[in-house]
Amino acid sequence: MKAHGRRAVRYVETVKLKFKPSRTTIIIAVVAVAAVAWGLTSGGDPAGQSPGTLDDPARQACTDFAAGRDAADSKGPRLSLADNVLASTRRTDNSRIADSASALGRKANDSDQEWTEAADGFAAACKDAGWSAP
Repeated sequence: MKAHGRRAVRYVETVKLKFKPSRTTIIIAVVAVAAVAWGLTSGGDPAGQSPGTLDDPARQACTDFAAGRDAADSKGPRLSLADNVLASTRRTDNSRIADSASALGRKANDSDQEWTEAADGFAAACKDAGWSAP
């Protein structure tokens, strides 16, 4: 600080950084951010997982789903069915069936197409794990 008369004046030095990203750096950064964002929002792809084993909770979830799928023609019955299926999958060690059941629950209140895709995904997870209708 320098004193000028009765008041003190502060001198502040600024440092300028010289960073000019190249076009390649910007493209790489954008692609990296997009990949991270996609990974966070996709929630994983249950279809990409191994089928796993059909333990008793998974078997019960698949059976509950098969028994209620035809009646789940609107949002209320879909939510109820998804709740029943999710209750069974809480105890399963089969991650693909559990993940597919979670997707079923998330899509129960969505469009018919989204519900059908989630329902088909859950049915495929059950079939791939070795479940068949009783």
